[in-house]
Amino acid sequence: MLNRIVNPEIKLLAVSVVCAALLVLGHLLLAKSLAEQVWVEYTAAAIPFVLFGIGALAIRFAIAKENQD
Repeated sequence: MLNRIVNPEIKLLAVSVVCAALLVLGHLLLAKSLAEQVWVEYTAAAIPFVLFGIGALAIRFAIAKENQD
């Protein structure tokens, strides 16, 4: 089995794609057709906190990689 080494830039690129997908999901959830649902309100309210957590973890990851080099 081949062991692949994934660059830290690729990992952070994947994180940015996930964040962009969460932003798109948030906008789609707040559409008029879904705005009346109860679960949509809680999901839309949780997305900014998830994004903040992902951003904080990405910053910690980048600082750790910079200190490692």
